[in-house]
Amino acid sequence: MVRKLIKYDFTSYMRLLLPVQLILLGIAALNRFVQLFEDGSTVYNIVFYSSIVLYVISIIVALVLTMVVGIVRFYQGMYSGEGYLSHTLPVTPTQHILSKLIVTILYYLGTFLAIFLSFMIVTLGEMNIELFKSAGFMFGRLMSYTHGHAVLYVIELVLLIVTSLVCGMLCYYFCISVGQLAQKRKILLAFGVYFGLYIISQILGTILVVVFSLMGHDVYTGMYMWIANHSIAFYHIVFGIGIAIQLIMSVVYFLLIRYIMSKKLNLA
Repeated sequence: MVRKLIKYDFTSYMRLLLPVQLILLGIAALNRFVQLFEDGSTVYNIVFYSSIVLYVISIIVALVLTMVVGIVRFYQGMYSGEGYLSHTLPVTPTQHILSKLIVTILYYLGTFLAIFLSFMIVTLGEMNIELFKSAGFMFGRLMSYTHGHAVLYVIELVLLIVTSLVCGMLCYYFCISVGQLAQKRKILLAFGVYFGLYIISQILGTILVVVFSLMGHDVYTGMYMWIANHSIAFYHIVFGIGIAIQLIMSVVYFLLIRYIMSKKLNLA
């Protein structure tokens, strides 16, 4: 049943997002086609820069729509009229949440892949080759400087991006889940919860900045010296802390969503 649920969600997402990704690739191909007629004229510059602007807008639209579709599909599948059918299926709340989350993250990765492919199309030719050479040279220098730790940095960065996506989507799911507890204006409450979480995060960030600013000169000097002497370990610690925070917040959001879906479901 879970496989069927994932397949159904995947198909629903594909109907909405695949055309957007194809349009993105098409605009990238159009931009590359325009570059074939480069002559430095005013007309060419207008057309070229217009295609660049259109390409950037298409990237933004693809990313935003991926997020919006993930949020809307969760709301429709769990708390709208479709929710009556979803919650009668022999599927647990945990499986419902994981199904929606897995498909959303996969489509996020698909959107990133489409953006990467579109960039390869735009820079097709000598520029593409030079970019790969530059990237290879910089990575080689980084490997030499970090004594081989660059590969671990890349892995940690990918994990941080994925866990951030998971945490972000679960945050949206949590806000929607809290919003459906209201008898009226459910969407408004969901926005209110999200805004409240944002305010709390800003307050906590401000407190950390104030605490850090109150530290003495000796503390700053000691931290700077430690980072200078342990720069390789420092970046591992930064990535590790970031991943841990995202995972902890993801688990908290997940448990709260599951509790609401299990004990406080309100489809009225």
